[in-house]
Amino acid sequence: MWFRGPSRKVVIVSGTEKAVQGVADTLREFWAHRPVRPRAGRKLGGVATGIALRFQIDPVIVRIAFVALALSGGVGLPLYLAGWLLLPEEGDQVSPLESLLHKGHSSASSSTTVFVGILMFPALAYMFGENGGFQVFVTLAAAVACIYLLQKNRGHLQPAATLPDPATAPTPPVPGAPAWDPLGAAPFAWDLPEPAPRPQPPAPRPRKSRIGATTLGVAVLTVAASAILGAWVPWFTVAHTIGLVLAVLAAGLLIGSFTGGGRSLIWLMIPLSVAGFALTAVDFDGETRISSFDDKPQSITDVRDRYETSVGSVHLDLRDLPDTGEVKTAIDVELGEAVVRVPRDADVTFRCEASSIGELDCLGKRAEGSSVAVDGRDLGDNGEGGLKIDLDVRSSVGEVRVLRD
Repeated sequence: MWFRGPSRKVVIVSGTEKAVQGVADTLREFWAHRPVRPRAGRKLGGVATGIALRFQIDPVIVRIAFVALALSGGVGLPLYLAGWLLLPEEGDQVSPLESLLHKGHSSASSSTTVFVGILMFPALAYMFGENGGFQVFVTLAAAVACIYLLQKNRGHLQPAATLPDPATAPTPPVPGAPAWDPLGAAPFAWDLPEPAPRPQPPAPRPRKSRIGATTLGVAVLTVAASAILGAWVPWFTVAHTIGLVLAVLAAGLLIGSFTGGGRSLIWLMIPLSVAGFALTAVDFDGETRISSFDDKPQSITDVRDRYETSVGSVHLDLRDLPDTGEVKTAIDVELGEAVVRVPRDADVTFRCEASSIGELDCLGKRAEGSSVAVDGRDLGDNGEGGLKIDLDVRSSVGEVRVLRD
């Protein structure tokens, strides 16, 4: 709101605007002094090691955080790839993506940068697929909040790998000079004995951090609250409860990286992450969702109503079915390939879709790109009559083919 006076303007800014401006300034500072991916000590692209060196925290904590994010709806993978593209490597002027845009030199080749960029598409498609939604946005918001807290509380620290400036480095002592006269200003007194060191008081014992016990207590309360709310709110499933507990443990690890405690929480996060991944990958009826199907039914009753998998492929061969009757089935693949082979004389009604990105080739109708779909009806070589097949084939990221041969 503006108030005009006789000679000046007074601007009144609300507290919310100041808070938003402060967050934006902190994130800009993070970008201006972003981490550098080191060449030594890295496991893959150096993203986790670079963040750890920049903010002087344990690299194991950062790596565990990325793994936990990857198992929480797949958020960690695109975040890591983004760090690979946007963080410069040690000794480079700019990041690989900026170098590709001709904004400076980077040791990363253009082909490597393009390959990593291509990997972003399936990673984002999986993240925003069926497992996405509110949980993904909450996890992304938590990741941005962690970056904000790191920059706010530890952004002033110099990277652990930074060498001291030679201009400000202390002058080396003169050979032969005593410790009390390292520059040799009084050579006539070099024969004097070294002064006896003064006894130092014992260092106080560091206080044991309580962050681990506090985080475990909050995690137990989270489980109890989820169990109570689960009676009324269907969202609080076992998998979602594990995700909430992992978020609590991750927050405890982040706070512990500042206070020097909570590292034991890692050993609880690992089995919980594996359990959460297993619950999203395996249905309760025991059917795995990370698999491939290769089915060739001999009769109409052998054809399933639905074939689905999260990661893998489905190959369905219907050429051995009888010449009469009706068949209706659906195929759903999140990441992978779906291929259906139909008899030459069958009447086929089909709907093919690649909801995120993919390639379609369904009985002569082709399409490729993002969010593409084709449909139609093909009567085969003998025209209308005979076996009737109704197909609904979908892949989120991958290839869909319906072939007649």
